[in-house]
Amino acid sequence: MKLAYVDMENVIELDYRKATEWIIESPALFQKYVHLLNLQVEGEEGGFVLSDDDIILDISKYVEIVVNPFALDFEDRRIQKKLYLQLQKTAYGEEMFIDTQKLNADLQSYIFRLESICGYDIEIDTAMDVQQLFKALGVKMEGGEYDFSEKLAQYMKLMSELMGKKVLVFINIRSYLENEQIQELIKNAVYNEISLLFIENIQRDFLEMKKYYIIDKDGCEVY
Repeated sequence: MKLAYVDMENVIELDYRKATEWIIESPALFQKYVHLLNLQVEGEEGGFVLSDDDIILDISKYVEIVVNPFALDFEDRRIQKKLYLQLQKTAYGEEMFIDTQKLNADLQSYIFRLESICGYDIEIDTAMDVQQLFKALGVKMEGGEYDFSEKLAQYMKLMSELMGKKVLVFINIRSYLENEQIQELIKNAVYNEISLLFIENIQRDFLEMKKYYIIDKDGCEVY
C-alpha cells in the first residue's frame, strides 16, 4: 500500500511485513500532517490518499490512528457494533444455531413461569433479538486486564480482525516503548497482517524491521 499527500514529493510505502516510521522534525509540519490525517480518519475530506495496487482506499474505513495510547477505548461504539454483529452471526451459524434456539425457548419458558407466579397477562416477542440480549448482559470487549504492551497488541488485533483496518497509525509511540517492545509490536502486526505507521517528531535508534521517511526541520524530505 501507499500513502501520499498532495504537497509531498515522496510516497510513503506501507507493508505489514515491515513497519514504516515517518519522522517529522518540523513542529509546524508535524502538527499539520497529524491533524489532517486524523481528520480524514474521522471521515472528513483531505489531501491524503491511500492506495493499494493503484486502487484508492477510503482512509476512514481502512486506517485507525492512535494519538493517546493510554486512552484506548475497547468499549467504543464502533467496536461494540461490530462485536455484536459478529456474535449474532455466530449465534445463528451452523455450530451455535441449535443452542440459540434452545436459549430462546428457555427464556420464553422463564417468562411464562414469571407470568404464572405473578398472575399478570404478559405478551412476549417469540423472535429473540440476540443483540438486545448482549446489551442486557453487558457484553463487551475485555480491555482492562492487560499491561500496556499487551493492550496495544490486543487493540491491534481488534482493529485488524474485527474492524477490518489495514493500517494502524501510532503518534510518538516510541516515547513510551523500549526498542524490544517496538519489535514485539511489529511482530504482532505481521501476525495480524496490518501495516504499522509510526509518526514521530524526533529521530531515535534505527531498527532493522522498519522503513524510514524523514522530513527535517527545514521541511526537506529524506528517504
